[in-house]
Amino acid sequence: MDLPGTALDDVVSSIGESRSCSLAVDVANRDGVETMVERARQAAPDGRLDVLVNSAGIGGRGAAVEYEPELWERVLAVNLTGTLNCCQSVGRHMLEAGAGSIVNIASIGGLVGYAGSLGYQVSKGGVVQLTRTLAVEWAPRGVRVNALAPCVFETAVVARQREAEPDLYPGMLARIPIGRFGEPEEIVGPALFLGSDASAMVTGHVLTVDGGYTAQ
Repeated sequence: MDLPGTALDDVVSSIGESRSCSLAVDVANRDGVETMVERARQAAPDGRLDVLVNSAGIGGRGAAVEYEPELWERVLAVNLTGTLNCCQSVGRHMLEAGAGSIVNIASIGGLVGYAGSLGYQVSKGGVVQLTRTLAVEWAPRGVRVNALAPCVFETAVVARQREAEPDLYPGMLARIPIGRFGEPEEIVGPALFLGSDASAMVTGHVLTVDGGYTAQ
């Protein structure tokens, strides 16, 4: 599921239509999320939802003293409220089934401070605490909730931001001991680990995928 959804058909074709479906949805819209979840349940052979990965998110840079209220509200609506909407909607079915794994995409921005991304960092800090709270509340009923906290990854969003603020990223790169930014495929393994039974005893954990950034 994605917005604007223009590339989703290609993804479905690469996976196979018998094993996947696509739906463009704004996760900040609760009704849209409910429709998305029902569509996913209909597409599943037995109607079960075993794993949820919450990866929808937006940036929103600006100096804190003049951070626009509209930007603040939109960033929190997508990154934090959107994550909650999906967790609640899918979580109901997982709790009823007595099993499931939720993986929320947080950020190192939810764990450490840096200048110029107030709304983003607050929203991701909220995702961290949402993850921990749901993990404690839902663990007795068989549902695990964990989060990934990546550093900068080489995505299309980052590429656009580099063009807008070319002086921003050298300083961030210098803080990563591995000496480079992450590649999108490098988030797959950690997500598979947290989503699968390989992490059956893990819940409420925030796994940093940051090349050592937060180890300092």
